[in-house]
Amino acid sequence: MTGPTADGGPVPGLELEIPPKPAFVRTARHAVAALARLHEAPEDLIEDIKLAVSEACNPAVARAEAGGDSPMEPLTIVASVNEGRVEIEVFDPKGKVAREVTGSPADIDTEDLPFDRLLALPIVRGLVDEVRITPEAGGARMRMIVSLDSSSGPPQAK
Repeated sequence: MTGPTADGGPVPGLELEIPPKPAFVRTARHAVAALARLHEAPEDLIEDIKLAVSEACNPAVARAEAGGDSPMEPLTIVASVNEGRVEIEVFDPKGKVAREVTGSPADIDTEDLPFDRLLALPIVRGLVDEVRITPEAGGARMRMIVSLDSSSGPPQAK
């Protein structure tokens, strides 16, 4: 891609459309990890980013595997590094959320989330600095932000 995005924002460092299948999620994880490595992210942070990408994709993978022969719409994964932060968005065109879920990871209320999101979000909360899930175009978008600065980071278990 060259030039700004449609909303005038920065060009993503990475944009992928993948089928919701485990082998393709693995490819997406490695691609986002490579982007973080290019920006000198520490290896432990890269592992957290890879796991967060997997967890964001898992609801679509589980639905696709349970759906048998029904057509699968691709996931869209966009990642960029801006101002010392890795920003990752995963759009699931068949994902469902009733309302926007946003805030600092420790403060997010998961009470009314669908079961598949309810399982993934606690893991994601421990890996990223910010997370937001929004209903969009009949699906759901999960946006995750991870600081490359080692002095700030995801909440640590106590």
